[in-house]
Amino acid sequence: MHIKIVSKGIDVSPALSDRITGKLEEMMDKYIHRDGDVHVSVSREGTGFKTIISVHLPSGATMESKGQAQDAYGASDESLEHMEKRLRRYNRRLKDHKAESKAQGFSMFILENPVSDDETDDDLNSETQDPIVIAEKAGEIRTLTPSMAALELGLADTGVVIFNNAKHGRINVVFKRSDGNIGWIDPAP
Repeated sequence: MHIKIVSKGIDVSPALSDRITGKLEEMMDKYIHRDGDVHVSVSREGTGFKTIISVHLPSGATMESKGQAQDAYGASDESLEHMEKRLRRYNRRLKDHKAESKAQGFSMFILENPVSDDETDDDLNSETQDPIVIAEKAGEIRTLTPSMAALELGLADTGVVIFNNAKHGRINVVFKRSDGNIGWIDPAP
């Protein structure tokens, strides 16, 4: 983790710097489990001190906390408490989102087309044969919004995405149409 401590109008003691760095590293290990960039600004504000902490997470999220007190340690502690609360909430939202999107399993089969262009009348009169299974693939049914499923369809190799609609929880399907557009099947209850 990269921590940059900047002071404005004062000299930050090594003890304060070590205290801020230690608590930030502890918080990041506890809640985020990945490295991020942190910018800490300690400055004189009127008769007291002000500390601003900005955390830039690998996910792209940025969090900021401020603290004011009569001494630099108090301002830093207040700012660190606010940052820990924000990181804890952020981590909880990530966990809730993961728990919410628990996937159900399903199997997808790719079948040989039983009707081909070069069939003759003799072939049509012969016994009907079951289509041959060409491939079988296991998948997941996740909870998504239709727009998220359409985005995933653009990134996926398959021509279809099966998902639980986040709005009502029923199974929905988005698929690539032959005209290049995206189709969406939302069956009525």
